[in-house]
Amino acid sequence: MTEVFDRVMNVLAVALWLGCVWLGWQAVLRPRRPREPIQGPVWVVRAWGLGFVLLGTCLTIESVTLMAGGEQGWPADGARWVAGPLVVGSILAAFLSRRWDRRRTRAMNEGRHRREPGRPLE
Repeated sequence: MTEVFDRVMNVLAVALWLGCVWLGWQAVLRPRRPREPIQGPVWVVRAWGLGFVLLGTCLTIESVTLMAGGEQGWPADGARWVAGPLVVGSILAAFLSRRWDRRRTRAMNEGRHRREPGRPLE
């Protein structure tokens, strides 16, 4: 019974990793219209998409290899050392970009409403 459960979980994991590939590919192809998980400059969206494509591909290969009775190999290293930093770095860059935009917008709005001494309100 446990073996059947393990197989079902492995198949679901492969479907999840293929979903990551699809979501990443959508971000790479359409960086100006990204899905909800990531928004920011085009280069950030593309880096996130590429990271998700690599992550999904590496983990799909790893899961299929382990299901077929093989041993853990280079796909796990690719996910750990290439895809992981790309995804995490792009999420951090998107967060900082949004924060920078909010700060810049707030500064512009405050500057517009401030009046200089000796100058009448507009």
